[in-house]
Amino acid sequence: MSLLRYVLFVKQLDIITATKDNLVLNDQQRTIIDISNKWTHAVTQQVILLSLVTAVTPDLHQLRNNTNYFMNNPCSIVKHTGGHCELISFKLTCRNGFTQEWLNGVMYDILHLRVIGWPGKCFNIGRLQERFPNLRNFELINCTKLNSFKGNFEASTRIEILAVHGLTSLWEIPPEIVKNMKELRIIDLRGNLLRHIKPELLRGNKLQEVYLSDNKWDCSDGGLDWLAMERDNNTLRKRIVDYYDLMCHQKLYMGKPLHKVMDIIWKIRHTCPVPCACMMTHVVSDAAGTVIPLITVDCAGRRLDQPPANLPPSTTTLRLEGNKISTIRSIIQNHEYQKLADLYLDNNSISAVKELEGSEWFMTFRVLSLRGNMLKQIPVYAFDKAFQANNNIMHVFLGRNPWRCDCHFIPRFQSLLLKYKRVIRDLPDIRCSKSNDKTTSLMQISTMPLGRVCNDDVEMPISPINIANLVLLGLIILIMVRFLYDWHNFKTTGKLPWLSSILP
Repeated sequence: MSLLRYVLFVKQLDIITATKDNLVLNDQQRTIIDISNKWTHAVTQQVILLSLVTAVTPDLHQLRNNTNYFMNNPCSIVKHTGGHCELISFKLTCRNGFTQEWLNGVMYDILHLRVIGWPGKCFNIGRLQERFPNLRNFELINCTKLNSFKGNFEASTRIEILAVHGLTSLWEIPPEIVKNMKELRIIDLRGNLLRHIKPELLRGNKLQEVYLSDNKWDCSDGGLDWLAMERDNNTLRKRIVDYYDLMCHQKLYMGKPLHKVMDIIWKIRHTCPVPCACMMTHVVSDAAGTVIPLITVDCAGRRLDQPPANLPPSTTTLRLEGNKISTIRSIIQNHEYQKLADLYLDNNSISAVKELEGSEWFMTFRVLSLRGNMLKQIPVYAFDKAFQANNNIMHVFLGRNPWRCDCHFIPRFQSLLLKYKRVIRDLPDIRCSKSNDKTTSLMQISTMPLGRVCNDDVEMPISPINIANLVLLGLIILIMVRFLYDWHNFKTTGKLPWLSSILP
């Protein structure tokens, strides 16, 4: 627009110049017009030149910006041209980057490319295929800084063997890289620090062999669970040549064979009761090397009125909190529950646990939680006996129940709580039920003075066991008195006791 305005201005001056001879002007006025005319033409030339330069400059700036972006792009291959390359019979080996000669144009005669010690954090797969379109074999070796890829191999690629070794900054190979590679036959990912692999990486139509050993596979976060499910349709798993050599290296399964862990996961998935969730929390090995899983079955908050009838083998923990269970009879009588170590029954409707008395499980359990139920009393004698015989016991929780606080139950119950205070972990929450009696309502039982429930006005009831003990004591005293009488009578008169005289 500025150029157009200047042109119009010049045309007006030309008109004035053309008509100056027809005007009656003095010499001074004619001189001023001539000088203005020359100055205007000079300015016009400069303006036109400046306008042309300005019109071209944006493209030049854009080109310069694109060049800077290309050079500064972390995935740019041309950025790393300080390497050393060696060509031997169609095989090009480049260390620490490429050299400029191998990035000028397209290299059709290179069939095997080996990149060692790539200095960047990213590698541009798309640019690589543009430069080397006829590759059959591509290797990335000891690229310790590499942690990402850009672009994918296109369908036109002829690569048959893809090998990646010595990558220490990458946990997973993106499957998008190989999804279009129609000729790919072998993937070799040995000797990296890979933790996960997606099944899409193994789905190539012509893919025959995959090598995955000597990596840091993480078997604990679900990223490899698809391998467990391949047991039903193991087309992909058969392609992993060294599948039985893979080891788990992270968290709970450190040093355990991956295929054994996957088999256990498969069993858990197929035996987990509905609607519960099952997980393998740990894996141990016995002296013979057999892998033994520790499984947790989580049925909390599922609105169950009965515990599940079946559990996965080797289940050690069962969580049944927040359900509608009112009895533990089916738990104690079910043989599949005998190996349970930890049982959580919090916030149900259990009002009695007399089934625990004499049960085998009660002598071997590790954790029992009965918090938030409807318990008013427990068989104290049975609990005392089980706690003494159980060498595995760690924690027992009895809080937030409406405990009956009377002179018959509380003395024995309090004695149990204090005797096993290292095992019963929630003593502050074990309180009397709420009542109108302010002396006992919501009182902590372990610290409550017995005088509040056993005062002088209240007779302590005698239990049947105590009655039996008193009878037995009376009989013993009677026998001792009779023995002393007979012995004294024999000493003084020489007569045998009446009982001995009638014996044959």
